This record gives sequence, C-alpha cells and structure tokens, in this order.
Amino acid sequence: MLRRIKPIFGNLALLGGSLLACFAALEYGLFKYVLIPDDVIHNVTINNVVRYRPNTRAVFREPDGSQNLITVNADGWNSTKPRYKVEKTPGVLRVAVVGDSYVHGASVDVDKSFAHVIEQQLNARGIRAEVYRFGVDGAPLSQYLHMLRREVIRYKPDVVLFQLIHNDFDESYRFLFGRYASSFLKVRPKESGGFTEVAPEEFVPGFADFARGFRTFRYLYYETELHTKIRHIVNRVWWGGEAVASTKEMISSAVDIRNIQDQDTIWDVSHYVLRQIKYMATAYDFKPAFVMDGVREAVYSGEDRKTYEVAELNEIAAELTEELDLPFVDMQDVFAAHYRKHKTRFEFTWDWHWNELANRLVGETAVSLLLDDPRLLGTKQPARVSENRRATITLP
Repeated sequence: MLRRIKPIFGNLALLGGSLLACFAALEYGLFKYVLIPDDVIHNVTINNVVRYRPNTRAVFREPDGSQNLITVNADGWNSTKPRYKVEKTPGVLRVAVVGDSYVHGASVDVDKSFAHVIEQQLNARGIRAEVYRFGVDGAPLSQYLHMLRREVIRYKPDVVLFQLIHNDFDESYRFLFGRYASSFLKVRPKESGGFTEVAPEEFVPGFADFARGFRTFRYLYYETELHTKIRHIVNRVWWGGEAVASTKEMISSAVDIRNIQDQDTIWDVSHYVLRQIKYMATAYDFKPAFVMDGVREAVYSGEDRKTYEVAELNEIAAELTEELDLPFVDMQDVFAAHYRKHKTRFEFTWDWHWNELANRLVGETAVSLLLDDPRLLGTKQPARVSENRRATITLP
C-alpha cells in the first residue's frame, strides 16, 4: 500500500515544485521586467476614515502606453504635499477639495489633477493659497460628509469644495459589493420619517488585497480586462436572467440608470447630506461650494441633456444647492463650449475619468466660482501683484 502511495506523493511534490518555479519566474521575471502591471496602493482606515496607506508611491500604466504617478502623503491622500499641516499660515487661503477618484486624480499625474490646478491658478492670480485634497476611489456623497466631519475640519479650511459625480447619489444609500464599500457612511431614510446614518466599518484587508499584492495576479486580472468579464458575470447573477445582456445600453455617465429610478429617495438623502454640510460650515466657519460633472454624452452628441436620464441628477444638485443657498457650478456649459470649438473629449479612451484637459477646465472653473461668487471670495478683491512681491488676500 505504501509503495503505491509513495509515487503519488512524489508526483504531487514534483507538480507543486514545478508550479512554484513557474510562478516565481512569472512574478520575479516576466511581470517584473517585461509585462509590467500597475503598481498597487493599499487601503487603510485611520481615524475611522478609509484612505490609502500613508507614504506610498505607485505608477499606473495605461493602455496607450502612458504612465501616471500617485504619491500618497503621510496623511493617506494622493497629493504633491508630503504632509498636510494643521497649523495655518496667516494670509494663506486654505482650500479643501473633497470627493472620490476624480479628486484622488485617477489616470492623471498627481500634479495634473484639478485640485492642483486650483492651487496653481489662485497663486498665479496673486492669492496665496494651499489646496488639500481628500479623495478616495468609490466614495459617494454620504462619505464626503463623513470625511468632512472626521478628517477635513481638523485642518480648519477656509473653503471646502465638494466634487459631484453622477454615481455619488444612489450610492449614498445603496450598499455595493467591493473591497471597502462597507467602509463608507450610508444614509437611510426611515419609514417613520427622518434618516438613519449607517456608520462605516473599519477596512479589513481580505483575499482580494492579498492577491493584488502579486504582479502576476494584477497583470492577468486587470491588464487582460478579466475583471470586467467577471464583473459582467456577477451582474448577470445579481440582476438575474437576460436583463443585463445589454449592459452598455443601461450605462450613462458611468451610472447604471436602473439605480437612479428612485429619485424621491435620491432627493431626500442628498438634501439631508447637504443640510448637514451647511450646518458644519456654520459650526466650523468655512465656506462650502460644489462643482458637478456635466452629462458628457450630451456634450458630444449636441442633444439637449434632458434626453439623458442622468441629467435629472444635475437638476437635483442645482435645485438643492439653490434651496440651501450653496455655491454650485455645473460643468455642462463649459464642456459643451470647449467641445464645440475643439472637438476634444474630456475622458480617456479606456476610462471615463477626466483626462488632463478636463482637469484643467474644472480647476479653472472652480477658481472662477471661488473668486466670483460673493458667498465665497467674491466680496474680497485680491490686491494686485507687485513686481517682486506676491500679493495677499484678506480671508473672509
């Protein structure tokens, strides 16, 4: 009996050794020096806010051969600043920008994001300014409120700019599957009236985080687009039947339009979050402002954007900010005017995130909002810049 089993164990050991040697060749040879995948940035929870592992650096390699650099600072945010200082410098305007992967700066270099453009533009206009960005992939509007409460206000910003994307709204109350989706604050309406805040859970790395640590996995899973195929299968199982056979037809502005049908709930939850933000602004003496993505499909087609269901989200944002007297700008007109003249798109061919052009336009538009709106800096005109000395602005 032992003589029969012994060869089996020997063959299994040989197979295991061969697989291990093959994996080592792929991990430390092919996928390290030849077919190089994206680097990985890990997530952590600090002060009950999920973010990126502090003091890390990553290079992302795009399908067109370009690369973009991510530099996560000591506080866990992608930024050109090694650390965010709590102490303020007199005469320096401090702007905090809060959002998701668009604020994080997905697919563009760390110094090409619109948050960095805001700082450059303000300083170029003679306003001494520093911009702190607080962005993490996938965060919805409800998480922006949580980030504001737990992280942003400790830096005592003068202005807090919230960036809105179309998937911010339903995901503020709808739970998603994902590595850290449960690490975001959610807001749920009560049947009896009012709202319940579902506190975020601390991020705990799982198997996916372990697997992402290997170059072989990252290349085979991400670079080959296997992740999109798996996601499609999961969606089919989750939604059931053939309802998702034409998934692309259901996606508009990166949102599955089936998830935005309950506009009453979207309105109520968004209204709650914005009221909370306004309360925080009064309590902690900062000026809130909002900038929202346009319906880019309408920009490119030249159609009235109301022909696209996601445009209702822009209308909700505009109506809520008007009702609550909060500064707001919609990028629709800016994008449309630029596209009519230059016919240049605002996202990547492989990804819906804003490209460098869009980041520049958003940054410039945000600066105009800051300087022109009397509820922000509009009542304070910056002094002229002298030849050898930078002018300062009296903060509101």
